Amino acid sequence: MNIRLRFMVVTAAIVLLPLCLTFSAQVGHGAKQDISLERRIAQLQQRIAERPRDPDLHFELSKLYEEDVERYYDESLSEFGLAFKNRNKGETVQWNELSKLASNAGTILAETGQYDDALKRFKSAVDLDPDCPYPYSSIGAIYSIKGEMEQAIKYSNKSIDLYHYEKMFHLNVGAIYVNKGDYELALLSFRKIEIIDPKYKGHYFDVARAYHGLGQYDKAIDALDRGPREWRKNDTVKEFRKECVKLLRQSN
Repeated sequence: MNIRLRFMVVTAAIVLLPLCLTFSAQVGHGAKQDISLERRIAQLQQRIAERPRDPDLHFELSKLYEEDVERYYDESLSEFGLAFKNRNKGETVQWNELSKLASNAGTILAETGQYDDALKRFKSAVDLDPDCPYPYSSIGAIYSIKGEMEQAIKYSNKSIDLYHYEKMFHLNVGAIYVNKGDYELALLSFRKIEIIDPKYKGHYFDVARAYHGLGQYDKAIDALDRGPREWRKNDTVKEFRKECVKLLRQSN
């Protein structure tokens, strides 16, 4: 399959190249710790008990649960939901004007396949405004295309660390998990999108890919059918759906 870039422009919207895939991942996932995961969870739960409406603590616990997603899938999603519920609803992302211009230049270069030059522009945008999350996400997308996955992971997750509630950041993270075969983590990322924006449908193609990877072809078909109506005329989607139907019949 091809690759879909999701870059940020002046309006902080994402430019999508049609129906392809992006990469992103969880920084430090599976990293060894001096103390057990259970102990770290208990310590963070104690802090949350003292500050139950602190969204950053709930977000931190959600990420901690991801380290054992098969065991703590529901708990991770629940904590993210609490983080979103208790967020500062008036929070906005500030973006330096010069950084915006550099990032927009990077987007134009990336859309014409000039990835090395685009990367330089996006990194320049970061230098100009290191606290803005958007250029980091674009850098992660570029690195994923170049096959430099550790860098893609690093930068893509930096965008989420800086701002937790941009659905496209989570879409990128989920897509890289799909490509790595971490399907449960991918689905968790996509479920977070549904918390952020319940009406959004642009993630269902990647949801279908995750279910396809798990061999749950009926759920993959359902995800494709829940996507935007215009997908039904898209050749990529139609062929993928046919494949899922064929595999479902073979598995029965």
